[in-house]
Amino acid sequence: MIVEVELNDLSTDNYIELEQVRREITRQLRDEILVTPKLKLVKKGSIPQAEGKAVRVRDLRNNK
Repeated sequence: MIVEVELNDLSTDNYIELEQVRREITRQLRDEILVTPKLKLVKKGSIPQAEGKAVRVRDLRNNK
């Protein structure tokens, strides 16, 4: 599972701070859903906003 998280006001130049944020979000998700996701930090505004009903989950698995 890959979870994309938009950064708000964090400096993208500070790798140590970004890594701490990534680890903390990953830990919180693991504790809540009992699965450890891969976390991808992205720039604010890079995740498209859906008009109308929100699309919260996209299944990107390859169907064979």
